[in-house]
Amino acid sequence: MLYLGGILLLVLAIALAAVRDVQRKRSSRLPPGPPGLPLVGNALQLPFQFLWYRLDEWSKQYGSMYTIWLLGYPFIVLNSVDAASDVLDRLSAVTSDRPRFLKGQFFGTQHSVVSKNNTAEWRNQRKAIHANLGIRNISRFRDLQTYDAAHLALGLLEHPEKPFEEHIHRYAGSVIFRTLYGGDAFPHLGEDPSKIIEHLQKELLHALQPQNSVVDMLPFLKPIIERSKWLRRQGDNWYEKTTREATRLYEGAVPREGWWTIAHDFETNLKKYGMDKHGAVWVALTLYMAGQDTTNTALRVFALGILHNPDVMKAAEAQIDAVCGSRPPTLEDRENLPYIEALVKESVRWKPGVPMGVMHTASEDFEYRGYVIPEGTNFIDNIWGQTRDTAVYRDPEAFNPSRFLDASGKLLPEDTRSDLLGFGRGRRACPGRDYALSSLFIAISTMIWAFRFQWPVDANGNRVVCGVNEIEDHVHVATPRPFGVALKPRHKRLGKHLLGSMKESAARLYLATPQTGDYIRSQKF
Repeated sequence: MLYLGGILLLVLAIALAAVRDVQRKRSSRLPPGPPGLPLVGNALQLPFQFLWYRLDEWSKQYGSMYTIWLLGYPFIVLNSVDAASDVLDRLSAVTSDRPRFLKGQFFGTQHSVVSKNNTAEWRNQRKAIHANLGIRNISRFRDLQTYDAAHLALGLLEHPEKPFEEHIHRYAGSVIFRTLYGGDAFPHLGEDPSKIIEHLQKELLHALQPQNSVVDMLPFLKPIIERSKWLRRQGDNWYEKTTREATRLYEGAVPREGWWTIAHDFETNLKKYGMDKHGAVWVALTLYMAGQDTTNTALRVFALGILHNPDVMKAAEAQIDAVCGSRPPTLEDRENLPYIEALVKESVRWKPGVPMGVMHTASEDFEYRGYVIPEGTNFIDNIWGQTRDTAVYRDPEAFNPSRFLDASGKLLPEDTRSDLLGFGRGRRACPGRDYALSSLFIAISTMIWAFRFQWPVDANGNRVVCGVNEIEDHVHVATPRPFGVALKPRHKRLGKHLLGSMKESAARLYLATPQTGDYIRSQKF
């Protein structure tokens, strides 16, 4: 009888909770959205992968701003440029917090500048980043970026047997790693120095997948989960390993004569920036993780785009040839290469690397367009849907850099509402955006100057093509699947030209360490 009574009480409790859940949804003044079930809401309607497609589909029925419910919690989806700009830019004073997920806190994600709320500590860390990576401060890294771009092209020339995405991955890791911590360019062969951090990042993303995070899917279990020694131990182990590796990199940062590494700048100016060492270690680590992902994905999207659109490649080649001739491009050429600037923007837009952005959270109640948004409401910044907004982008599925140019071929003035959505919005916009764009520009312009991109062919002479929609979902990051690229050198003695560019950059940066000097002298082209 006691057993039966317990079951009846549980059923009654669930029924009452379901009634309260229905009443809460009916009485709320949130934007309407797809109907769901009591308690679970829309959770059973959402796929574990490629969620951004489903959110974009629902917007066609429920509008550019609608609400989904997940286990009693409202999430407002922003699927158009106007809605996202209004809520996350114009109202950023009250929409700049981050959601707090319990399992993420076990793993220490609250130490990441990306996950912190809009606090004084977070603002101090943002100021420290701006002091190094703001538009006025990134010039000291120009020669480093130019060196690494030439080094990337040289690797593509010397080692065509290596998968294209491995070359890109090494460049993306090398350029941000050296900016943060110093050291030499990542070698073309052998162990990739960034793999340790990447492995730790994958462990975290795997742990935070919805299907692996029961407490965030079933919040009523929170009191039990909070006391789980196993889960705390799992999170503590990851946090300790990651902090230990990040501290090792930070403490090993070597300032060069020609440039000041970011880690060294942080350590020298902790008091000025209002940071402690632990905070600085984690800011540097977060910049590394985010910087590598952004650059790696955008460069793979660029290659996919020009392989499917030879007219874009030819237009880019023509402009680079007219400006640079037989020498590799530099970052000083940017103002004379508007088509390449537009190509960078289109590579960021066409297949956004973080298609659902990073969630924002309301820090207080506010009203918007007649809706009442309560404190704690989460906003899904569906960048995928926004980049498909036909009110802003004509033929959004086309890979077309010219959408960012005027009739005379000049770059259109930047529209902060719709340009570069992949870098976030409002007070949470990526503070390393300008640095990332420089890294993308010099890599893309150097590869186009150096090579004609073609699809590889199989033993029967048939092209081996990757479709434009063959995208992989890596939890929070989306990238084209690995694909082959056949690169045809566009210049005689290409290796000599690239080494010359590296020597010039190295001389300005005083990078001629014994290892770098020996490497350059060993090349025979």
